[in-house]
Amino acid sequence: MEQTYTEDQTLIQRIKDGDETSLIKIYKEYRPAFQQWAQHSYRIDEEQSADAFQDAVVCLYRNIVQGKLESLTSSLKTYLFAIGKNVIRKKLQQPVALESSELGLVESLHADPIDQFATNDRQRLVARLMETIGEPCKSILELFYFRGFSMEAIAERLQYKNENVVKTQKLRCLTSLKSMVRERYQNEDFV
Repeated sequence: MEQTYTEDQTLIQRIKDGDETSLIKIYKEYRPAFQQWAQHSYRIDEEQSADAFQDAVVCLYRNIVQGKLESLTSSLKTYLFAIGKNVIRKKLQQPVALESSELGLVESLHADPIDQFATNDRQRLVARLMETIGEPCKSILELFYFRGFSMEAIAERLQYKNENVVKTQKLRCLTSLKSMVRERYQNEDFV
């Protein structure tokens, strides 16, 4: 069922207000059509289209919570599909670039990409460690990596002096998490 402009604006406002059910509604409503369109238009497989859709929804969410999307000039579906088109084109052209500090963490988590079982265990380990890392690291890393906040937005939300202080703290937190992963990974039996 297609949304009307008013319904789309209402969904955007609800997401801004922290209503996750609105984002879930968008996800469920547009995923099948997006995947079909993406697979047909770009000759990609089901997994690639699912990944692209998820990335597009994350981008939509970031645009809403960061105030980049205040009102629509098209339907929400059209806006989401446009994001998805850009995501697919980027994925087909080049791999994603990471900051050097982030690259180190990713490499430590995915040292053996062939061993999917170990990779999943490492991801679960990181999730567990995120629960134990403590504040302010937990908040900073979650806001930056999972909610897509900018450094400036994190500084404002967590009442830091400026974004440079947040960058420094984020690097410390990432380094700490990385050493916790290495320590636990060496000490735990993942089999």
